Amino acid sequence: MKKWIALAAVCLLLAVGLVLLLRPGSEPAPTSGPETTAAPAVVTTTQTPTEPTTTEAPQPSLTGLVAVEGLEITEDEGIFGLYCVDGMGYVLLQHWDQQMEGLRYRMAALDAKTAALTEITELAAFQANMGFSQLVVTESEILLIDEYGERCGCFDRTGAFLGFRDYPTMSQENRGWRNRLLNDDSFWKNTNYAAFTSDSGVELSRVVAFYDEEDQLHALKQPFDAIEAVSGHRLLTRRQLSDNGLTYTLLDLDEALCLGEAVLPPEEDGAGWANPCGAALGEDYALLAVEWSGAGSTGYQVLFWYPEPEEQTPFDQEILTEQSLTDRIDALKTELEPLGFTFHLDEAPTPEQTPTVGLNVSESVCDLGASLFGQYRILSELRSFANKLPDGFIRELSGQMPDEDENRDSLHIFIVRNVPGDAAAFANTWTEPMMVCFATGEFSEAHLAHEFMHIIDYRLHRYSSANGRNFEADWLALSPSWAYDETEWLDDAQLAEVGEYFVSDYARTNDAEDRAETFQLLFDSTDPSEEWWYSDSPKVQAKVARLIETIREAFPSVQAVERAWWEKLPE
Repeated sequence: MKKWIALAAVCLLLAVGLVLLLRPGSEPAPTSGPETTAAPAVVTTTQTPTEPTTTEAPQPSLTGLVAVEGLEITEDEGIFGLYCVDGMGYVLLQHWDQQMEGLRYRMAALDAKTAALTEITELAAFQANMGFSQLVVTESEILLIDEYGERCGCFDRTGAFLGFRDYPTMSQENRGWRNRLLNDDSFWKNTNYAAFTSDSGVELSRVVAFYDEEDQLHALKQPFDAIEAVSGHRLLTRRQLSDNGLTYTLLDLDEALCLGEAVLPPEEDGAGWANPCGAALGEDYALLAVEWSGAGSTGYQVLFWYPEPEEQTPFDQEILTEQSLTDRIDALKTELEPLGFTFHLDEAPTPEQTPTVGLNVSESVCDLGASLFGQYRILSELRSFANKLPDGFIRELSGQMPDEDENRDSLHIFIVRNVPGDAAAFANTWTEPMMVCFATGEFSEAHLAHEFMHIIDYRLHRYSSANGRNFEADWLALSPSWAYDETEWLDDAQLAEVGEYFVSDYARTNDAEDRAETFQLLFDSTDPSEEWWYSDSPKVQAKVARLIETIREAFPSVQAVERAWWEKLPE
């Protein structure tokens, strides 16, 4: 009996096994043995319920620079902006509509997986009295953001115009420490990043960026010309090449990794150039737009860039804080003060020291709120400027000549956010102490030589008077009688002569501004032989020679060196 029961059980097990084996979609049971890494799953798609399952071959991943397929940009169109979200790239094209007398837009949607055009959306015509500067695409809307990031024109995804509304901006409460570091005087800045220039590779380099997630500020210790896009902790930077090509670099700030570089060369014959027209970052790609010119043609090209993982390399960066920037500022002050400077950072000069028109003074005051970046940059540029001056020159500027009171005050430097009239800077020699005031909101390194020449002027006039000479009269003799009379209507012959006597239009303001503009031109010329006045403008050369000669006569520190930085004349 037991034998028959065992036989029946075996038959039952064989029958169950046969049913399981014949069941559709069955998989073999795992076998015992050493652990192994499972193979990647194969993607399957079912065509119809009655057809057998088919397997789709995996698509090869795109790498490198890939031109967008199917996107045509007409000759009268320009690229307004780019945007990436959810595996899609968007390009907004604009052209001038003569009939409407306004701009019209159309948006191209691009599939980032295939680098191909998927659809074109024509945006409805609308009238706007504001300029737009940024594109944002959401699941349901297309937004054109104004240049201040405060208002936007809204469209649905079919292109229908929905009207204008406020665009959400970061609250002032969350901008507190950022305003302190960056403010709106940080040279160029948007919600996610800012940039400034440093003269030293040892300290902060050309580009600084911060991102919102952790509110950290990153100093990048490698040179870039611009930040093209920011997404989370990733940063896309650009640098213009000497042959008019472009290099894009993708950085992961969180991991301190360079994720790759893309180089867009100009035309092969070297006669062309490439201009950037915008960029945006997706999850693992970048969308780039470039205007090409060369071989007799000009046009736009839109490309996807897929960095290759093996290109990743570490890069140097530093997390900045308010304290770290303050420490740098203090170090610069400590280095510069012994040269003869006294600094007033974000402290306004008195109303009597603040000019409004020419040398007239009133109750006007400077605007405070200079960012730490602004202060740091001006001090860095001032150090670079001072390093090119002869030893002791700053002390002599403030009046400490051997034959004068050695206890005379030093030269006072004020750094504020803006000065009255939004001027870049001004010098004051008509009240004590002598001072130069720089505005972080409008600053350029070219302002240093110009404003310091106004202080030099004070020394030249005192030196000439002490030696029985009239420096101002000598200078005026080098220009025609109508030189500084901007109210006088010049005839054609006189207009033709303006370029023979003056290095700039502003130089015609008065003789002091003429000298300041001339000194600035000399100081900032790296190769004066390439300047237009060097060999072709003898009347400008006469002014240059007189200025160089008089400064050398008046300053013992200049006499102590064989050739000062600004002494640039044809042999």
